[in-house]
Amino acid sequence: MTTPARVLMVCTGNICRSPAMHYLAARDWGEAAQVSSAGTYAEIGMDVPPPMRRSASAAGLTIPRHRPTQLDEGLIARANLVLVATESHRRWIEDELGTVPDHVFGLKQVAELASRAPAPDGETAGARLTNAAAVLRAEHDREGAPLRSLDDPWSRDQVTYDRVYGEIADALAEIATWARLSD
Repeated sequence: MTTPARVLMVCTGNICRSPAMHYLAARDWGEAAQVSSAGTYAEIGMDVPPPMRRSASAAGLTIPRHRPTQLDEGLIARANLVLVATESHRRWIEDELGTVPDHVFGLKQVAELASRAPAPDGETAGARLTNAAAVLRAEHDREGAPLRSLDDPWSRDQVTYDRVYGEIADALAEIATWARLSD
């Protein structure tokens, strides 16, 4: 039995971007990751809106009933890798903790770093994903990558939701290939 990496996905309300990241990574990364999500200003009592569900469904993903979770220091500390949607989420973490931990990155930033960083070591997919943050940090320190934001699709048209979902899917696939999560 492999020990899964603990991966936390972060956006603002924990109803659009981070749940899409959460459930897609949970499905595609399988036993390699224990995935959760949270929001810097979680919309407690809400669920994933229909346009994001349609975007996911069109790509073959069914998002279950979702309960938003408020991001806190404990969630960040327990994760091996934290993937945020925007620079404002990184700043929220910095304001709350007084620093940005080395295992916190932007989703699109990680995809860029993964395109040029050496693959993480590990006998299992879970071990490789657990070790990913250290490799990503070393690559970022060697040659930085900007934290490019995922647009917030909230209250926008279906085309925007579809585009943002596609960006999420592309970034998660890049990470999975880099860390050899299907091995």
